[in-house]
Amino acid sequence: MKMKDVLEGYNYDLPLMDAMNDAELRPFRRLLAGALMGESLDAGYFATREMADAYFDLWNDVRKGVRYGEGYLAFEEILKDKNPLQMKLWYLTCERDLNETVNPSYSRWCGFWSISGTAGAGSVSGSSAIVASVSPLKNDGLRG
Repeated sequence: MKMKDVLEGYNYDLPLMDAMNDAELRPFRRLLAGALMGESLDAGYFATREMADAYFDLWNDVRKGVRYGEGYLAFEEILKDKNPLQMKLWYLTCERDLNETVNPSYSRWCGFWSISGTAGAGSVSGSSAIVASVSPLKNDGLRG
């Protein structure tokens, strides 16, 4: 069986539904998973990646003492474009502590979802790789 055949029939919302219903995850992370449900792979990946990059730039600006730096400009563009997914993510994250939003555990968790739910699938959808089986996600160690 080819990877493309498996990916075309896969419901990419399943890992997000699992996260949304996982009582061990923090409510905030469950909300983020719910916000990403129903998004196309490309839109989900690029929107979350752009938001994560903007937050990281903003965090760097704060560390350097720069008030209107790269992060500020990135968010200005994001908010001006009014992409519906990014607006959902903005309203879920804008009042959170910046250190909490950019901390390594949060970044790993977001990266895990962008790779497993969007980028990973999108990058191999055109490949001719052979797939022996598809197993459910195991404990990723990113609880909390």
